[in-house]
Amino acid sequence: MQKRMRKFIELIFLSFFSFTPLFAQVSEYRLQTADSLFEAQRYTQALSKFEGVLKNDEYTPAMLLKMAYIHEGLGNIAETQYFLNLYFLATNDASALDKIAELAEKHNLRGYEDAGVVGRVLMLVRENVSYILLAFGALLVLSFIWLVRAKRKNRRPIGPLTAVIFCSLLILNGFFRIQQSDTAIILQPNTYLMSGPSAGADLVEIVEAGHRLTIIGKKDVWLQARFDGREVYVKQEKLMMLTL
Repeated sequence: MQKRMRKFIELIFLSFFSFTPLFAQVSEYRLQTADSLFEAQRYTQALSKFEGVLKNDEYTPAMLLKMAYIHEGLGNIAETQYFLNLYFLATNDASALDKIAELAEKHNLRGYEDAGVVGRVLMLVRENVSYILLAFGALLVLSFIWLVRAKRKNRRPIGPLTAVIFCSLLILNGFFRIQQSDTAIILQPNTYLMSGPSAGADLVEIVEAGHRLTIIGKKDVWLQARFDGREVYVKQEKLMMLTL
């Protein structure tokens, strides 16, 4: 319990001092009331006030962390992961990824492979994607020059040609895959994952709340998603979309 509290306090402390400009977006009175209730350890009442603020599309990073802390104390792991993920989206605070990965491992939750150390690497790549693509672009130009010189000397340009193709694929991959995909967390227990957008489709799996899916499409009330390397369909009402 103390360890859990300490981790959240550290995150809340950092978020408060690093992202104070966001406070101007929030109804100050309601937020202060909710914060006072939280400090008084009247957590369920504080949560209700925080939810009221969030319904108006207003938030602070510290508020999102406090909501995650309250939900973990209540045993609502899906909601805990939801608000931790929202906090990360708002701040890019890599320390949140460690907590997300820790909860996923503890509760056997799938879909969080990009949390923890892997998440930190991916975040670094996303933050520097323009430089990475520029470097590969320069390498592509050099490979093309190499290819032209090899042809002029009547050499078999297998090496240069391979380099050109490889660099081109890397650049295309950078444009189409490095950006974050839409994701969602399963809200309700015993959620049915189907093979198609219909209640009459084959059942793929029944899963508990808290797992995370990558959303790739939508048809009526069904969302098309990737989960555990499989393409599945799930009703939108069963999910919480990870977006601010």
